[in-house]
Amino acid sequence: MKIKLVLFWMIAAILPLSSFAQGVDFKELTMQEALTLAEKEKKMVFVDFYTTWCGPCKMMSSKVFTREQVGAYFNREFVNLKVDAEKGEGVELAKKYQVKAYPTFVVLKADGTEVYRTSGARPAEEFVDKIRKGIDPKWSPEGLTRRYKKGERTPELVNEYALLQMETGNGELGNQVVREYFDRLSDKRRVKPENFFLYTRYALNYRDPKADYMFANKDRFVKENGREKVDSLLYGWLRQQIMPFVSARIISGMEVNEGEWIRLKEKIRNAALSNGEGLVELGEIAEVRLKNNMKDYLNICRKKFPQLEERDRFSILVGFGFLKEQDEEIRQIAADLLRDNLNVAEGLNNRVLYSIMLELEGKKEFRLRAAIDAVKKGKVIVSYFSKEKFVQEEHEFDNHVLDISMAGKDTLSAGVRFLCDELATPTARGTKQNPHFSFMIVPGEFAVLKLGLEKGKVPVVKWERGGSVSRDFVRLNYDLLTPEEAGYNQLMVDNVIQGGDIRDYPGEFQRSFDANKRKTMEFIRGNPDSYIALVKLAEHYIWFDENEAEDIYSRFPENLKGNPYGRVIAQRLERSRDFRTGRPAKNFEKKDMNGKTVSLEKLRGKYVLLDFWGSWCGPCRESHPHLKELYEKYKKQVIFINVAQENTRDLNEARKLWKTAVKEDGMTWTQILNNEGRETCDMIRLFNISSFPTKVLIDPHGIVVARMVGGMVDAGEVLEKMVD
Repeated sequence: MKIKLVLFWMIAAILPLSSFAQGVDFKELTMQEALTLAEKEKKMVFVDFYTTWCGPCKMMSSKVFTREQVGAYFNREFVNLKVDAEKGEGVELAKKYQVKAYPTFVVLKADGTEVYRTSGARPAEEFVDKIRKGIDPKWSPEGLTRRYKKGERTPELVNEYALLQMETGNGELGNQVVREYFDRLSDKRRVKPENFFLYTRYALNYRDPKADYMFANKDRFVKENGREKVDSLLYGWLRQQIMPFVSARIISGMEVNEGEWIRLKEKIRNAALSNGEGLVELGEIAEVRLKNNMKDYLNICRKKFPQLEERDRFSILVGFGFLKEQDEEIRQIAADLLRDNLNVAEGLNNRVLYSIMLELEGKKEFRLRAAIDAVKKGKVIVSYFSKEKFVQEEHEFDNHVLDISMAGKDTLSAGVRFLCDELATPTARGTKQNPHFSFMIVPGEFAVLKLGLEKGKVPVVKWERGGSVSRDFVRLNYDLLTPEEAGYNQLMVDNVIQGGDIRDYPGEFQRSFDANKRKTMEFIRGNPDSYIALVKLAEHYIWFDENEAEDIYSRFPENLKGNPYGRVIAQRLERSRDFRTGRPAKNFEKKDMNGKTVSLEKLRGKYVLLDFWGSWCGPCRESHPHLKELYEKYKKQVIFINVAQENTRDLNEARKLWKTAVKEDGMTWTQILNNEGRETCDMIRLFNISSFPTKVLIDPHGIVVARMVGGMVDAGEVLEKMVD
């Protein structure tokens, strides 16, 4: 019977503890619901004010609130509530309770009255003790103040009272409390374990008088507190003092000099620490650093890093940020060392090192985050050209979110192809059609998109937020998509699935091309502050009359004019200045196919249409049937002259290719081979021809009235306006 009774009480004692094995039970309640529950259960409310970006908040959540003993206390005493201070109800609650730092922990009575608060992350046992004392009237701020003023000076009270002053912004008073207490202690009591808090918490560096006292009386401290505990504290002070000597920061001031280093080395030697190996390694780095040779310094860092603690490597690596003014070789060595040691830190600290590495390489990070409606997880292939190299990267996505981080110097266009069975469509040729979309990689930007994906359909892309470049790219390519473009895009997808030939749909292509051209030109005209508009102007320069192109270009801001696309446009505008519409055409004299001299001056009084082409140029040859139609329609008002440029240095070969093509294309009007007599009259240079085909229309007064570049331009529309 007694055995059964003992077992019963053992089980009864274990059951409450097992319910807390998961740590602190934070309730998903509103503040009012939490207060109501607290009143019902005769408890108080414990509130953890946090933010999603706060590193110490995350540490408390993962390392402290998950502990069983922490849960045992908090679940017994409180209704526990987590409040995101930047979302929902948390915004107003943070204002109400004047939360200024994160994490901040507030204990409330069931009526909402504040009982206690503290801020900052702490180890589990220390945190529980802090809250337990905070809600105990004896250890509350009022209780501590009352007891201290009455003359109580126990070590625990002095510690808590001094800490209270510092937490509430009275640092000077807190330090005075500690100083007065330390000064009144006898030598015997100064080394006792109950007063060790004076050195661990209130001696911030080895210059503090309390630290000096410990160095001078190390053996007595070791006898009372143990070698490991004492050596660990002394090591921390010496490590703190040695770090400026191993930093990449330019050495000047701060007494970081040869004399100070000699004194510090003597201090380290006299300390004779049992755990001093790390200081030896750091000291070797410091010796090299003092010589101020950055290359030697970085090499010794690389050599010694495997022997250093992660925190020491992190401290040194953070200092590499001061190397950004060094030459490219030094910056790259430092960046490589950072890249090899990014794993020394997590979370925010890891991001700091990563940012320094990018800065040294002259790069910035780009991040793309896209919400995916159709599938939860899978893979994507990101493709782009960088420095004329084709790059493909594989990334995974999960929980309906694609999150890609990339770093670089240049703004690039990229594509994403989804590789997941839920979205793949089998094709007639035995392959798979996978949805894909395009976006812009913009160093320094964070773009957020929303994707509508459906098997066998063109993706729907919506811009949510981010920089202006990604916004304008999505606007032009997705938001402003015309019905003709959308139809042709889907036709291409259907064609791949069905195994057809997209070239069988020239009409649909032409309508899509024309719609895209109109839309793009309108976008360029209407957005003179847009990087995308500048890029499109550079890409489709030939679509514009160059006088209009110059007017558009003049309205771009200086920073866009100065980028590579802006410089290309400026060069083309400058080269074209004497050849634009409205300018007199340059006179030429050339022999035609029949040996007759053709001179522009002798053709005054009629329109002259020059067609620059070559037998090798597919779009040129494809435009000739329509040119024949125009010749028959306008030959009484317009002189048609074809000017061929053949891609061969052999003049006989050029003549053969030219004459064969003229005969095949059935062109019966004036034909000139520019290769002949090019030394004395180069019509390609005279008319600034850079693309084929190009057609130039000259009016009866010898003025250039139109330049038509590319095979997609209809010369008939121009002639109809000018001649009819």
